[in-house]
Amino acid sequence: MLLLVSTFLILISLSLRGFAKEKILIESFLKEDQTTFLWNILKYDLDENLDNELQIYNMLDKDIFKASKLQCQILKDSEDTSRLVAVLSPNSLEASLILQSISTYLNVSYIITSWRPKSLLPSNVFNLYPDADLLSIALARIVKSFDWSAGFVILYEDDASLLLFQEVLKLQEFKEGMKENHVTMHKLEIGGDNRHILKSVRSISNRIILDCHSSRIIEYFKQAQEVDLLSDFSRSFFLTSLDAHTLNFGELKASVNITTIRLFDPTSASFQNIVSEYFPGVPAGQIKVEEALMFDALNLIVASINQLRDQGVKFSGKALDCQNDSPYEDDLGFLKAMKKVKLEDTLTGPIALHNGKRDNFVLEVIETDMPEKPIAVWQSEFPDEIHLTRNATEREAELQRRMANYNFIVTSRTGEPYLVEHQPEAYKNNRYRGYSMDLITEIAKLINITFEFRLTQDNTLDNLINDLVEQRADLGICDFTITPLRREKIDFSMPFMNLGIGILHKETNRQEVDNLYAFMRPISSRVWFYLWILSTVTSITMFFVARLAPREWESPKPWDPETKEHENIWNLKNFFWLSVGSITAQGCDILPKSVSTRVIVASWWFLSLIITNSYTATLAAFLTAQKRDVTIDSVQELAAQSRVKYGLMAKGSTEQFFSNSTNPFYQKMWNTMKNEKPSVFEKDNNAGVERVISTKDGLYAFFMESTGMEYQMERECGLRKIGGLLDSKSYGIGMPLNADYRHKINSAVLKLQESGKLMQLKDKWWKKEQIGNPCKRNAEEQSTALALSNIGGVFIVLAVGVGLAYIIAIFEFLWHVQKLSLEEHLTYMETIKCELKFACKIFTKKKRAKPLPSEPSSSSRSSNSPPSELKSMFSKSMSLMNFQKEQESK
Repeated sequence: MLLLVSTFLILISLSLRGFAKEKILIESFLKEDQTTFLWNILKYDLDENLDNELQIYNMLDKDIFKASKLQCQILKDSEDTSRLVAVLSPNSLEASLILQSISTYLNVSYIITSWRPKSLLPSNVFNLYPDADLLSIALARIVKSFDWSAGFVILYEDDASLLLFQEVLKLQEFKEGMKENHVTMHKLEIGGDNRHILKSVRSISNRIILDCHSSRIIEYFKQAQEVDLLSDFSRSFFLTSLDAHTLNFGELKASVNITTIRLFDPTSASFQNIVSEYFPGVPAGQIKVEEALMFDALNLIVASINQLRDQGVKFSGKALDCQNDSPYEDDLGFLKAMKKVKLEDTLTGPIALHNGKRDNFVLEVIETDMPEKPIAVWQSEFPDEIHLTRNATEREAELQRRMANYNFIVTSRTGEPYLVEHQPEAYKNNRYRGYSMDLITEIAKLINITFEFRLTQDNTLDNLINDLVEQRADLGICDFTITPLRREKIDFSMPFMNLGIGILHKETNRQEVDNLYAFMRPISSRVWFYLWILSTVTSITMFFVARLAPREWESPKPWDPETKEHENIWNLKNFFWLSVGSITAQGCDILPKSVSTRVIVASWWFLSLIITNSYTATLAAFLTAQKRDVTIDSVQELAAQSRVKYGLMAKGSTEQFFSNSTNPFYQKMWNTMKNEKPSVFEKDNNAGVERVISTKDGLYAFFMESTGMEYQMERECGLRKIGGLLDSKSYGIGMPLNADYRHKINSAVLKLQESGKLMQLKDKWWKKEQIGNPCKRNAEEQSTALALSNIGGVFIVLAVGVGLAYIIAIFEFLWHVQKLSLEEHLTYMETIKCELKFACKIFTKKKRAKPLPSEPSSSSRSSNSPPSELKSMFSKSMSLMNFQKEQESK
């Protein structure tokens, strides 16, 4: 009887067990807040005959021993009537690895929803997070699309995340001659003070990649704001966190460009429908990747269970033990079912884990201030490509929008004519005026920006460059020379002014030589007096000697050997002419023949030779007396002498030119300048110009840029330029490296150049904007030839001589007319008329010996006897010409 009862009870128990619900168990080591809520919704999609249970365990500790102990205790406490089908991995990498190992031993599906380094996944592991290798490739392609070729900085928290940047680091290609890496990495201290790191980044690069947990992004940004890392318009941040798009960056009021990536589009209709159904009260834009992947993981579990139920699989209970002698087997085929499942209606996109990892996903690149439209899209199906969604016009419009909302800081230094502080009490830009102010004003009008001028510390170029390097300013405008050394630290716009290195020197005071009779000064007035007295005495002496010398007496008719008369052609007039012709090196038509007179003439010639050549040599030097202290016309002459010292502005582009030159000539000059005592270097150009002006006798020359020389020479008439330019260079507008607005500035400068506005600005500040009259530097004053003011007296002497000759000629003419009128018994006026009338006939070469009256009537003769009167006139004319005497001699 007892046996029958026992058998009956056993049969009843077995029958009841056959009607009992099958029980499944899911373990979750994720946060409890949303996991339980989601499962309570999704479990209704399961077969109603399945009894399901989700057990949540907190696993925030990274201790792997605690993790393994907890898992084994859970399995030990669980009922053997339930079947453990899945384990949801914690976010902790260390704890996850030990739990993964236990799950593999138990042959239970292990689902990961966070990033894991590259590794071979066991057959029971399913990672819904994007594959590590593909994600690394995606980041590299995105960074490459930013065109950060000049370099960037990577800030990271975890050493394991360095594996995420293995493809990004390959973007740095080795180049011969490269001085430093253009990719720099710094590790951030979680929860610590990282201001010193962020401050150092400011001077390294304005392109920054930040890899950290989304919960600490705002914290790092606040520290960056305290070190002035968020105020630069041209600085860009790239956030690798897939949850960065859920943060509010508006409270930071940052001027930087912040770009990030997201795994899904929260603005899509399908995404918002799922959120409104399963995440009530949560904005779609606030859904994080962990929550979305958790939802998709639970959906994957539900779909796999339903697939097996459709195949008639029974979820019988199974006791699991960590201490089992051999690994368990998947007798349900649950792992195979999960690999066959394909999910379309998900939050993170289509899911198909054929090999356990997610290799089909899409990343959208967005800017945090405009998340509505992605700027680029990367697809895992085409890992080496990236699709840019904005065309050139849209990118320009976006850049212009950012520029219009930003106030540019312009660093500069005072110095005429570029910038002067004319109203110290005024507000901001109203305090200054000058070429730099006008230039940036014209640029601002063209590209629609606002700006604020700020003077650099100590008014030096080095500090101005540091302002740009450390991002304290957006633009640098002054006499800013473009050099290769500066290009390594900052960028420049296209040149707005071309120039070269010249030599500034002082003009000699010319008041003493600027008079009309300066040509007489080579010989003193006493020597001039003695010279003319000696010329007179010598002429008189030669006259008396010639009277005594027999050979100076000659026959007037050398063809007649019987002539009884001799004459001496030498008189005082001829000897005076001989002495004057000798002293002027012109000679004379007649020369003495006797030995005595020739000795005197030879002695006089020797004296004339010495005087004339000495005068010529002295005159050449004296009339160019403005060069007696300055005989330098080129840089070669300056370097060849040691009397005039030369220097330049310290720590400027001119110093770089000499110090870096490979030309032996310039190297020699550089060594000379370095070793001069006292120093020939000046702190700025104004000090150099002042030294040139104040140094006596022009004993200092200053190397400076030609634009500054032109400006100074327009205002200081005592300055001059020596020779030509030593080189060719340009002024440009400085900017931080890779500034986003560089091409905008270049375009504006080009427009100003083409319109002629740059030339107008230079004319305005170099020539028009000055006090007093400008210096007139014509070709005569610039030439080394003699000026009219030096030798004008020679022209006066010539004019006086010509005037005196005319007076003597008129006197001789009137005297001749008076004599002729008496001899010919003509009136004085008739004789003048005849002579003047003949003088006006310039082509007549023969002249009558006596004048022919212009009219037949005269008061002294009868009108009835013209023939006899003409005959008498002709007879007297023949007598005057000695024709009758010649006939008698024959």
